[in-house]
Amino acid sequence: MPKFLVSLVLLVIYNTIWGQEVVLPSDFRQHSLTQFNASLFNPTYALDWNTPNSLSVWTRWQWQSIDGDPTSIFANYTHQLNSASVASAGFLQHNTGVFLYTGANLTFAQTFELDEGVSLMAGLNIFAFQQTVADEQFVQGDVVDPIALEDFEGFKVQFSPGLRLLVNQFSAGLAFENAIGFNVSGNNRESMESFQSLIGTLSNDFPVMLSESLGDSYVRPVLYLKSVPNGDTQFGLNGLFSTSKFWVQGGYNSFYGISSGLGVTISNAFSVGGLMEFGTDDLLSEEDPTIEIVASYHFGKTKSKDKVPPEEPEEILPEPKEDEEAKRREEEIVQQRREQEQRELEARRKLQREKDSLAEVQRIKKELELQREKDSIARLQHQKVVVRPNERYEEMESEDGLVPGFYLIANVYGTKRYFDNFMKTLREQGLEPKSFYRSFNKYNYVYLERYNTMEEARKARDSKFFGKYDDKTWIFRVKGN
Repeated sequence: MPKFLVSLVLLVIYNTIWGQEVVLPSDFRQHSLTQFNASLFNPTYALDWNTPNSLSVWTRWQWQSIDGDPTSIFANYTHQLNSASVASAGFLQHNTGVFLYTGANLTFAQTFELDEGVSLMAGLNIFAFQQTVADEQFVQGDVVDPIALEDFEGFKVQFSPGLRLLVNQFSAGLAFENAIGFNVSGNNRESMESFQSLIGTLSNDFPVMLSESLGDSYVRPVLYLKSVPNGDTQFGLNGLFSTSKFWVQGGYNSFYGISSGLGVTISNAFSVGGLMEFGTDDLLSEEDPTIEIVASYHFGKTKSKDKVPPEEPEEILPEPKEDEEAKRREEEIVQQRREQEQRELEARRKLQREKDSLAEVQRIKKELELQREKDSIARLQHQKVVVRPNERYEEMESEDGLVPGFYLIANVYGTKRYFDNFMKTLREQGLEPKSFYRSFNKYNYVYLERYNTMEEARKARDSKFFGKYDDKTWIFRVKGN
């Protein structure tokens, strides 16, 4: 790497003397990612900021130069593996003005519950890319030999871990953009510089209650500090106001300047937005604005068999007839009871027959109750749920011992001690918590109430369980067989 550092210094001197180009830092310029593709900022953001399951694309045109402008393109698909982990795969192309990086990205992130409302998130970004000279117009002249830079071309692999501590809605994160790296091919087989680019972040999500049509809205301020190899340390602030229909963001970076952007979400699935950034430093005063565009499609968890139409008429059409049959049977029961009273007055010898009649009545009642329960389950199975952006929601076809419906989840525990303490705390608050155990992931789920419709569950969640529970809740659905 000493030859590489010497070349970079010569490039800085060359560009400073001739005043032709602004020397860019070697970072990914991902400081404005506050919602989609945020795993490039810190791999743990794939757990919540990337909104799994989703496919997102982000591109940045630095200063809009017509020829050889430094650009970044990042496209990735984020998939939720279970309630505690996600994985993503994507494509990255990054132009620093001197080198062009083209390759793939893999991300994995996991949540570890430490205590009530306290979680530790750990993640890892893996980059595998081909490094080539970006454009010879940046390196022509007597000061720097462009052929010398070709010694640094080759295939590289880089590991970028990240950590984040989440306490309720507040989080503190640390990521290493170039923690460990090595050269797979190329003339320069020395190890890459490590632990030179660190990103520290502080953020908090503040819920905002606007209207039911805008869903779960929130304001997210993000403060960050970033060290860049061979460059000044950057610091900045981002602010995001997000709803299910639109979002607005703004920010400041000590090197790149101020930024503002907005976007919209269509049909609760497709999001598209843009951002412009304006340099405030004297060095960048003559540069054009920087443009970013982001697009994302949220796949949700809807399954194809939920859309089979023939089953609905078979379940819905018989209901009026069943109601008439139930009324008819109730009238029969009343009549049977009257006859029974008359027979008791007539003779004791008919007592056994009266008991048999009562047994028949109870049997009919049980049949009616069972039929009503089946009808209720059928209606629950065919409810359609459209998941809102940033809405935490899970569903299972069936779960042993659980009645189908929508469960308002307060917390999930893998440790019995923490589970028992949380249940005790809720009871001391005057609540009546319930729980169930899933053998699938060996977790205990604590819920406040079960509801028959998604609307009822959302109303309870959005009203903080009607003012009885201040912490965050989410919805878990059991559809039933």
